[in-house]
Amino acid sequence: MKIDFKRFDDLNARMTLVIEHADYGPKLDENIKKYSKKLAIKGFRSGKTPKSVLTKMYGKGMLEETVNTLLNEQLFGYLDAEKIGFFGSPMMADDAEPIDFNTKTQNSYTFVFDLGLKPVFDLQFKYDEALDTVVPMVDQAAIDDEIIRYRRVFGEEVPVSDGAVDTHDRVGVNLQMINEDGSVADEAVEAVVDLERVQGEATGALLEQKVGAKLDVDLEKFLGQERQVIVKNTLHLEEDPAPGSPLLYRLTITSIHRPQKTELTGEQLTKFTGKQMQDEAEFRAFLERRETENLETQATDMKKMVVRQALLKANPFEIPEDFLFKWVNRQREKQIEPGSLEAKHLFRDAKWSLLLTRISESEGLEVTEKDVQKQVTNWIVQNVNYMQTDIKKLMDQLYANEYFMSSMKENALEDVVFRQILPKYQFVEKEISMDEFEKAFHDLHHVLFDHGDHDHDHHHHHEHSHDHSEHSHA
Repeated sequence: MKIDFKRFDDLNARMTLVIEHADYGPKLDENIKKYSKKLAIKGFRSGKTPKSVLTKMYGKGMLEETVNTLLNEQLFGYLDAEKIGFFGSPMMADDAEPIDFNTKTQNSYTFVFDLGLKPVFDLQFKYDEALDTVVPMVDQAAIDDEIIRYRRVFGEEVPVSDGAVDTHDRVGVNLQMINEDGSVADEAVEAVVDLERVQGEATGALLEQKVGAKLDVDLEKFLGQERQVIVKNTLHLEEDPAPGSPLLYRLTITSIHRPQKTELTGEQLTKFTGKQMQDEAEFRAFLERRETENLETQATDMKKMVVRQALLKANPFEIPEDFLFKWVNRQREKQIEPGSLEAKHLFRDAKWSLLLTRISESEGLEVTEKDVQKQVTNWIVQNVNYMQTDIKKLMDQLYANEYFMSSMKENALEDVVFRQILPKYQFVEKEISMDEFEKAFHDLHHVLFDHGDHDHDHHHHHEHSHDHSEHSHA
């Protein structure tokens, strides 16, 4: 056996292994003997098939299997013994001579592999350098709006007989179809227009109107709903009354009901929340505590991104991009294009994965099965409709999916690392409004994960709250 390991530079190497007959011959004989005991070939007693016959029938396959087994043992044994870190797995060199396994000769077999090496660097944490971060403040205006919504849900509606329609009212109406000649049908349909829910022109058209007021409306534009929904749910009809024409109706306001505007009582709150509440002030404090806990989670996610950025800045290193690109494309049917966003993400994730691994080794951290199970559970909670899914069957499928499980293990590793290192960092916190926080989170997320098009809508922060883990795996 001859092994030659040659470094081209710090990130790329070539490994040549020559397996001679003296290395594989005895093992091949041993394998043929074992195999002969299991075979029953016509014309020979069980276990007594001559070696020459077995070699002729199965020799090439057994030779290849024997040499490849020996090759893997020696290849990875050498890399392990020499403590050589590498990405992916050794890849057969493009210019290597093809192997022709021949049982009639006692040839040596030469294998040439290219390797992408993991960079060697001194891990830097820089715990003593305080990191700037932002934290969101509780939005009191949002709490006010939430309490108004709860009054609407928990409170009692008040009928309005004298006044006009206001923003949050539920308006009872009669609807009479307007015929093609402009006449109005005698039959009337009763309906309720909830100004809190409608999307169309109703929100403006009904305001300041009083009981008895009449309006001629196109129901699709007025309610802002799909036509078939209006036909079925508002008009209570099985078929469209005017296919291809506007749904023109005369609307008459028959009643106005206003959500409770006074403070909710302790009795109302206790009944609907299931918690003993004295008054709305106590309920408000409960909402503020809940919002504060939610904001702490979001602030922690922001800190994780800040630390990730700081770690990457403190540990600049290169990786064998050409090797990684080629290696990954050999595993895929759909090829990654050179210079594409997907290629950039591949290199970004490989760097982060390497950094996580180095940190876990440095800190003596281990990912347990429980850590991985937690990630799988989180994924299911966020992505699966329990009512329509056989959870046991799904779990079996997920655990059998190697790519999915490798990503869950990577996410678990990230969680384990952050649990260890995040408390060791010092942060200079600046309180900002929720809108400002949304923008800051989005912008840093874009810098770290670069999704291509930079979407400037910052009003969906909850969708991003765990994105740091979704993009960690390579």
